Amino acid sequence: MKILFVSIAWPATGINNLYTNLMDEFVRNGHQVFVVGTREDVGGEEELVIENQIRIVRVSSGKIRKASYLTKFRSLFFLGGKIRKAVIRHYGNEKIDLIIGPTPPITLSFMYKKLKKRFDAPFYLLLKDIWPQGSVDLQVFKRYSVPWMFFRLHEIRIYKTADYIGTMSELGVKYILSHNRFLNPVKVEVCPNSIKPIDEESINTNCDIRQKYNIPSDACVFLFSGNLGPGHGLHFFVDAIKALSDYDKAYFVIGGSGTYYKYLDDRFKEFSPKNALLYSWLPREDYEQIVATSNVGLIFLYRYTSPQYPSRLLSYLEYSKPVLCAVNAFTDIGTIVEKYECGKSVEHGNLNDFIDVIKFFCENANLRKSMGEKGRKLLMNKYTVGHCYDIIMKHF
Repeated sequence: MKILFVSIAWPATGINNLYTNLMDEFVRNGHQVFVVGTREDVGGEEELVIENQIRIVRVSSGKIRKASYLTKFRSLFFLGGKIRKAVIRHYGNEKIDLIIGPTPPITLSFMYKKLKKRFDAPFYLLLKDIWPQGSVDLQVFKRYSVPWMFFRLHEIRIYKTADYIGTMSELGVKYILSHNRFLNPVKVEVCPNSIKPIDEESINTNCDIRQKYNIPSDACVFLFSGNLGPGHGLHFFVDAIKALSDYDKAYFVIGGSGTYYKYLDDRFKEFSPKNALLYSWLPREDYEQIVATSNVGLIFLYRYTSPQYPSRLLSYLEYSKPVLCAVNAFTDIGTIVEKYECGKSVEHGNLNDFIDVIKFFCENANLRKSMGEKGRKLLMNKYTVGHCYDIIMKHF
C-alpha cells in the first residue's frame, strides 16, 4: 500500500519520535510511505528529502510552538491549504491507498476531506488531543464562544471525514462517543501512543551522570520531563518539593520547556530547593542517562476534563521505571498504571497522599524494581509500534 502521513509533529532530520517509529513500521512491512511535515521558518521553500526509505516534504508553517495564540491561529488557518498544495505538487501522481494523520491540529479537517476525495482513499485519524475542549480547560476561550464554535466545526468535520478514529485509551473512546452522538461506535477504537523500544541491554544505569549534575547517588530520583504547561498543575508539585525539603531520601529532577518553565524557575529562585534540579535543555545523551538512572517517573494531569494520555509514560515504561501519577478523575492513566501493577496513582492536589507515596517508593527498592519490570512488560504487550500498526491495518 501507499501511505500518506501528515503531521505538524514530524521531527527534524535525525530525530525520532512516535510518528517516525510508526511510519518506519509501515516501511518494514513493505508499504511505501509519503510524509508531509512542517517547519516553522517563515517563507522558507519546501524541502523534499528521503529518510529511511520515506519521502518527506517539509512545508513552511509559520510559528506554531512558543507563539502567541493569535500567531498560532494565523499559522494554522493557512496551513491546510499549504499542505494540500504540497501533497498535490509532490505526490499528486501517486495512487495513495490510505491517509493517516494525528491531532493536533483539528484545523486540517477541510484538507483531509479534500485529499480523501482526490485520492479516493480512507482516512485514519490518530486522536492525540481533544480540541476545542482542551482550550476551554486551559481557559484560552469559553465554551460556545466564537473561537470555540470555529474549532468545534473543524472537530465535527474531521470526525465525520475519518473512516476510523484511534483514541489513546478506553476512556477516550467513551468520551468521544458520548460527546459526538453522530458517530458510529464501530469507527472509534483504542489506538494508543506507541514506540519502537530500545533493547534493555543497551540501557546503561552505571554511568556517572548523577555526579555530573550533583544528583545524590543514594537518593530515589523522581523524574518529570517534557512539556511544562498549565494542564499539569505544577504548583502542586512545587508544594510537594517544599514539604519534602528535609527528607533526603527523595530527589526531584524537572526538565523541559513550556509556558510554566518560568513559573518553576521563579519559584526555585525563591526557596532554592536542595532536593531538586530544574533544567530547560540537556544534551540527548545526558537526558537518556538521567532517565536510565532515575527511579520513578512522574505524571501530572490537572485542568483537563477530557482524557489525556501523556507520551512520557512510554519513556518510563521503556526504561523499566515505575510510575507515580497525580491526576484528576477525567483520565484513566492512573487506573491503567495500577491495574498492571507498574505504579501508583493519587488524586492531584492531595498533598498528604502524594507525599506518602513518595516515601513509599523511597523505602521499597525491591518493589520499585518489580513495578518497573511489569511496566516494561506492559509496554511490550500493548504499546509497541507493531501493535499500533496491527490495529490500523486490520481495517485495510
